[in-house]
Amino acid sequence: MTILVMGATGNTGSIIVNQLKEKQADFSVMTKVGADTAKLSLEDGQLRTGDFNDVPSLVAALKGIRKVYLLTPIDHSSIDWVKNIIQAAKEAGVSHIVKQSGLKASSDASSEVIRDHAYTDNLVKQSGLDYTLIQPNTFFQNFYSNLPSLNAEGRFYSSLGDTALSLVDINDVAAVATAALTENGHEGRTHHITGSEALTSSEHAKLLSIASGREITYIDIPESALIGALKQVGLGDWLSEKLGEMITWFTKGDYGLVTNTVEEVIGRKPRTFAEFAQELSHSLETKKND
Repeated sequence: MTILVMGATGNTGSIIVNQLKEKQADFSVMTKVGADTAKLSLEDGQLRTGDFNDVPSLVAALKGIRKVYLLTPIDHSSIDWVKNIIQAAKEAGVSHIVKQSGLKASSDASSEVIRDHAYTDNLVKQSGLDYTLIQPNTFFQNFYSNLPSLNAEGRFYSSLGDTALSLVDINDVAAVATAALTENGHEGRTHHITGSEALTSSEHAKLLSIASGREITYIDIPESALIGALKQVGLGDWLSEKLGEMITWFTKGDYGLVTNTVEEVIGRKPRTFAEFAQELSHSLETKKND
């Protein structure tokens, strides 16, 4: 095996797995013991187990691997996990890490998640291994988490105010990562990935209204209310607070930046939000708002 996908059961990782299949690439995936990998439809020889907290298990999982796709969950331990993976990669003879973090990752960010991305990106850059950094803006697909309120009320809520964001489709992000895993010429590069336009939440609501045939509105709420809502849906205190903090950072960090990375790397323009809105509309109830 030459490619290993870590986090293969996650949103981005599972799409990368499908794209690697389409390319008939030589790859395997690493998951925790007991993880549900049925949806990946892999052969037994493509499945490896490892634990981010256990360097020897990582070394075993990385045996014979040349390139690694790395994306760790948002967690207290993410920095330690990346250190462990780098150590294991060196011991196992891995030559190239393709690491996904976030657009405009900066040590000066007011978001701990973004600061951790910047710190761990630098760990990879300083590792002595070849690297490619995948830094996308936040995804269109996050709108799926708004379906309960969209269907019940025709509304979605956040704390973005009138900030314009260049959101991107997760499939386009995965396509750039897949290119870095399967092609030469991505060594030492940082891919800043955005959609083709920057839109406000109110503009997203208008496009969702057109696609669904019902009136959709955006309701801006304070960060504290957003954190409370995230806690209510079971995300836990720490994660809810860090996500709320990150949303607030998006209003300050110029996330309206638009790049040509998708077209430059994969040869086509990125998907638009209007196209995504048509997809999401199939999950929306067709009745009009009262």
